[in-house]
Amino acid sequence: SATSDTVAEPKSIAVLPVADFSEDGKGTPFADGLTEEMLNTLAQIPGLRVTARTSAFVFKDRKEDVRKIGRALGTRYVLEGSVRRDNGRIRVTAQLIDAQNGYHLWSKTFDRPIGDVLAVQEDIASAVAESLQVTLDGESKIQLAARRPVKMDSYELYLLGRHYQLQRTPESMVKAVEYQQQAVAADPRFALAYAGLADAHM
Repeated sequence: SATSDTVAEPKSIAVLPVADFSEDGKGTPFADGLTEEMLNTLAQIPGLRVTARTSAFVFKDRKEDVRKIGRALGTRYVLEGSVRRDNGRIRVTAQLIDAQNGYHLWSKTFDRPIGDVLAVQEDIASAVAESLQVTLDGESKIQLAARRPVKMDSYELYLLGRHYQLQRTPESMVKAVEYQQQAVAADPRFALAYAGLADAHM
């Protein structure tokens, strides 16, 4: 749990909730959804153990020392980041930190059209794999590379649907279905929206 120290596996990572630095200050659901998708992307890397979302989100909005977080979650590394959206573009800053000593291994900023957000997730996952000397196998590379650019409206609606789905209340599940239906309508070729809709219905 996040309240007791555990032994960290060498190739283990926690993805902390992405901070929203958008000017309107209303992007928390988007940032939370992006955190979830980053976690899912990293979980595709063979040989890398990724802490569950529920464990990492215990530290949302808490200014804890990264070393303490690593000990609590039993992870050797911590990935933290921020997102800023502006006029159809997205800027994601990610930092990979060694939780044993608190040192930054790297910090990267990705400034892209919002439709390339899936490619940003792939780039971050690849950078993490390289830093931790974990090799992406051929199948994982194909799965990540196959993700095409998505329409801004569709992806944002998808993330909003994921945000409400994870609240697990009857009211939030209704909202989740509505957002995923809108995501499908905005981009009928966006496969993740169909998956999100099916998951919300289940």
